[in-house]
Amino acid sequence: MTIKKRIFIANTGMVLISLLILLGIGGTIVELFNNEFMKIIEQNSQLAENTYEVQGLLLTAKKQDINWEKLSENLGTYNFELYVSDNNGNQQYSNVRDSEWESIEELEDSEFVSDKVILYNMENVTIAKCRITHGDIDYNVYAAYYPGELSFMGMDRGMFEMFLIVFIITGILAITALLFCSQLLTKLLIKKIMQPIEELNLAAKRINNGDLEKKIGYKNKDEFYEVCETFDSMQVHLKDGLERNAAYEKARTEMISGISHDLRTPLTSVKGFIKGMLDGVATTPEKQKQYLEISYKKACDMEILLQKLFFFSKLETGNMPFFKQRIELGKLVENYAKEKQSELQEKKVTVQFDSDKLEHVVNIDIEQMKRVFDNIIENSMKYADIDHLVIQMKISKKNNSECICITDNGRGVEKEKLPHLFEQFYRGDESRNSKNDGSGLGLYVCKYIIEKHGGKIEAMNQGGLSILIELPKHAQMPIESEELYD
Repeated sequence: MTIKKRIFIANTGMVLISLLILLGIGGTIVELFNNEFMKIIEQNSQLAENTYEVQGLLLTAKKQDINWEKLSENLGTYNFELYVSDNNGNQQYSNVRDSEWESIEELEDSEFVSDKVILYNMENVTIAKCRITHGDIDYNVYAAYYPGELSFMGMDRGMFEMFLIVFIITGILAITALLFCSQLLTKLLIKKIMQPIEELNLAAKRINNGDLEKKIGYKNKDEFYEVCETFDSMQVHLKDGLERNAAYEKARTEMISGISHDLRTPLTSVKGFIKGMLDGVATTPEKQKQYLEISYKKACDMEILLQKLFFFSKLETGNMPFFKQRIELGKLVENYAKEKQSELQEKKVTVQFDSDKLEHVVNIDIEQMKRVFDNIIENSMKYADIDHLVIQMKISKKNNSECICITDNGRGVEKEKLPHLFEQFYRGDESRNSKNDGSGLGLYVCKYIIEKHGGKIEAMNQGGLSILIELPKHAQMPIESEELYD
């Protein structure tokens, strides 16, 4: 269930349950009021039980000396209270309660009948009133009775006050129930929302402490599900990235160490031959020329190694420049094959070119593309493991691509190693003591350059090792100057 739906249901539930509680409490109180309070009101809607005895006491009091205390005491035996005021409305005596006084107050302006005691029943209050004259003063005398069972918590109240009390109590109970219900549902909702947040927080702490194994594994299908799944996926990618970086650093360190080792060997040779010349070991012009030629060759070898380091540095920093030109690829590859054949003839390497006689227009950096060809041929020379190496460069079309296939007649590469040939620092033989030792950068550089041209490169076994390069073809154009292909 989604968080949005959960919040909607929780809020709806709070309102619905609150209304049900309010209706329940209200209904219960109304029912109690109906069954109990109204029953009592009905039972007490008639005159009090001892009203006529009280009436007799008041008639007797008319004929005796005034003693309000004594009269109040006599009335008290019948649960009546006494209230007396003079003609001016000034209170002379009173022991009535609030509920009784409210009813008496309504009768103060009513008329008195001489020699009679008038009886009233007002809001369950039984009142007997008469006028007693003593000397020149007339006294308004009221005897009032209010049923004790209609009092609330020991307090006497009128009907309106009772209604207010019941209303207030109902409101307090309803508000308390609503608050409790709201708090309960809110806590449940917060718990549901906070659970994935706490799990994310714990996962972040685990990652911070280097633990990349344990996943969150959040199962609820809500808004947090995708977040937690993304977090788990990020954790996997982070772990893979750290492992790749560790492997990369190890390989890079080995490569730098290897190139340093490779530099030390020719440098030692150069120093040895120069020292020999300085010490007079090379006494003849022929010997001196031999020493100088060997020193020059070793210096050239060091230059090549340094160029590799420099090229790798530009590759890593993204500063490799590309100057692309629209050219006819067939002519470029043909001229390159001829040049390479002449260069490698003494090393028993044959470079052949095979064309489909079609025009292959591309937009490439010529020097970088030649670097790709050089690296592929150099790789074949190192690992073909054959006495007379034959390298064939064939050009063709494939859909919207111009293809160059460079194949040797060597022993090929193990099937499981083919997908790794273009990885950074990868060497088929991991031992630097191998006679065919390399930096592991040659084919990686090829992949980098080809992808920068928008193409792709792959390796396969076709007799020997075969490298297929696909470049996006360009719009037809007039053939450029021959100088571009030299």
